[in-house]
Amino acid sequence: MLGLIHQRIAWMDRVGIRQWNVTDYDGVYPPEYYEDCWRRGELFALEDAATGQVICAGAFKRQDDRWPPELHAPALYLHHLAADLTHKGAGRRFLLCAEAFAASEGMQYLRLDSAIDNPALTAYYEALGYVSVGRCIDGLYEGILRQKQLTPVSTL
Repeated sequence: MLGLIHQRIAWMDRVGIRQWNVTDYDGVYPPEYYEDCWRRGELFALEDAATGQVICAGAFKRQDDRWPPELHAPALYLHHLAADLTHKGAGRRFLLCAEAFAASEGMQYLRLDSAIDNPALTAYYEALGYVSVGRCIDGLYEGILRQKQLTPVSTL
């Protein structure tokens, strides 16, 4: 997962996106943070079926203090979503799996955030059905809170 995140940080530097690369991401989320997430069972990955290579990963949290209390609802919060640049569509496939997992856990929403100053990412999430419901500030990061209402899993 850290390899994917560092791949994305280098890409952000190359294309001029100011997000993880300018918010002291490694300082805020050192390797020990991810080790703790692993121990709590919060890290999830999508593998390439042919090679077993991790091509997308993220952390699922059961709560997120950046979300205001008035938006309280059963939700799963996705953090640190990073997809391999060489596997087109990996992020979208990961999100579809994340939505299905959240619904199977009885969640009403899958929630995430994206950088406020990244119109391409905004368009990407909106095209996938994630609606803006507010903003957040976390240190040097300013983001848009987004959620997608999930279809309940049938218990037939």
